[in-house]
Amino acid sequence: MYSFVRETSCSLVSLHLPTLSALPYTCLIFVMMLFRIRGVLRASLSRPLLATIAAIYLFTVVALVHRSRCDTNDCLRSPDSSLLHRQANFWQFFLNDLERYGPKCDPVVHPEDSGLDIFYNESDHRARPDKLEMSNEQLSTVRSAHTNFVRRLKEREYTLPYNPKTRGIVTTAGGPYLAVALVSIRMLRRTGSTLPVEVFLASNEEFDPQICGVVLPSLNARCMVLQDIFDLSSVSNADVVIEKYQYKAVSILFSSFEDVLFLDSDCFPVFDPEQLFDTDPFLSTGMVLWPDFWFPSESPLFFEATEIPAPPVHARASTESGEILYSKSKHDLSMMLAAYYNYYGPQFYYPMQSQGAPGEGDKETFLWSATALSEPFYTVKTPVGALGYWTTAGDWRGSAMVQFDPSQDLQIAQQHLYGHLMDFNKPRPFFVHANFPKFNPATIFLDTSFGATGPTRDADGTIRRVWHADSTAATALFGFDLERRLWQEIRDIACEYEDTFSAWKEEKLICANATLYWQTLFENYTSMTASPTKIFA
Repeated sequence: MYSFVRETSCSLVSLHLPTLSALPYTCLIFVMMLFRIRGVLRASLSRPLLATIAAIYLFTVVALVHRSRCDTNDCLRSPDSSLLHRQANFWQFFLNDLERYGPKCDPVVHPEDSGLDIFYNESDHRARPDKLEMSNEQLSTVRSAHTNFVRRLKEREYTLPYNPKTRGIVTTAGGPYLAVALVSIRMLRRTGSTLPVEVFLASNEEFDPQICGVVLPSLNARCMVLQDIFDLSSVSNADVVIEKYQYKAVSILFSSFEDVLFLDSDCFPVFDPEQLFDTDPFLSTGMVLWPDFWFPSESPLFFEATEIPAPPVHARASTESGEILYSKSKHDLSMMLAAYYNYYGPQFYYPMQSQGAPGEGDKETFLWSATALSEPFYTVKTPVGALGYWTTAGDWRGSAMVQFDPSQDLQIAQQHLYGHLMDFNKPRPFFVHANFPKFNPATIFLDTSFGATGPTRDADGTIRRVWHADSTAATALFGFDLERRLWQEIRDIACEYEDTFSAWKEEKLICANATLYWQTLFENYTSMTASPTKIFA
């Protein structure tokens, strides 16, 4: 009976916080009701039953008192303590090697106005850009540090911390990006996917109790706080600076999954992505990357420093790292080298790999870490697509990128190579990266959102669809009206959580704006625009 009482009490304590406050009173009322009807119960049954209910009541009250003493965020987080300790232990040794084998010289001077926003064209056999300057001492130091770190990786005693034979989705968020990530996760669930999701946050300050403690767990997603890992390790992190693009590599590094689909917080799949783990090219390579719009722009000095043969510039497009498929068991070495490139990215490897080209950051670190260690990977050949519209003023207003199915992309490549006949000529669109501006329900309807002109209104003030002229055009691309699905989720999130998300405390009319946009364009119209009106606050 004791184990039954304990398990029942623990189940009660695990309920949602608002429910917990009323539990002792509910249990007490229930016990009193049983006493009132005791006369109609057989004594042989009522006494054990009442004793059991009373015990559950006492266990629940004691557990609630204990729980009330802990910090709210800590109570809402339920990390795997074994994994957390393995992560902290790994970080202790890995950080030591990162620091020990880093370049001990002045950072490189970043090229200004590099003019490298050049659209990729494989038939354009242009010369490699050479805009970065490094002294002989800098180049020698970076080369020596890189060589020594790679040698150390091959001799290391530690391993990546993850749970074997697991797969899931990893993203990074925090602050206003948590709401953006929620939109993406809801779109993920609309595909029918049940893959678990880990949302990495930098620190406790980014932890929203409502989103992380209630909303995300209901979607089989959880927040992972990097500071928890750093604090548990026995090394000093006072001088460790990880920010912006560096978080991507670190989140993959510390994810609990063996096989990872990393998605930027503003990127979501069109179809269930689990199938990608079970087919080539991921099965054969363990790593899949997608293309960006631009020519690659690595400096010749990067290849000198890493002793990697420089390929022709036209061999492939640059990398768009809003989505990455990663097998950490097959790519443990290159994952750690990618972390090294990102740890020293702002001072050295970002400018060495991009020279100021659009999107400079982590984007090329994953490909070149695998190349440096001769690990296999696949780059999707189908060019990235753009979603947006031409305004009434004649300007292009893009707000998303489309990336394509890697399995079908590989089949088409094999068709060209071996003459196989396929049932399709172009892979289906598989990911939408809605990156500029971010589709945050609280800000997407404003004149300016995340530093960009809000796409929901045309230049003449009319409200309109942001990707397609109408449902027919959307269906022609995706097989269904994906844009309608997206705005439905944005409306629902806006109205469900307007008054609960801490990041939205200063925002006004979130639900009203989202509802009016939805009703105007998707309930009452099928065309891309409605009559000019100032509907948004």
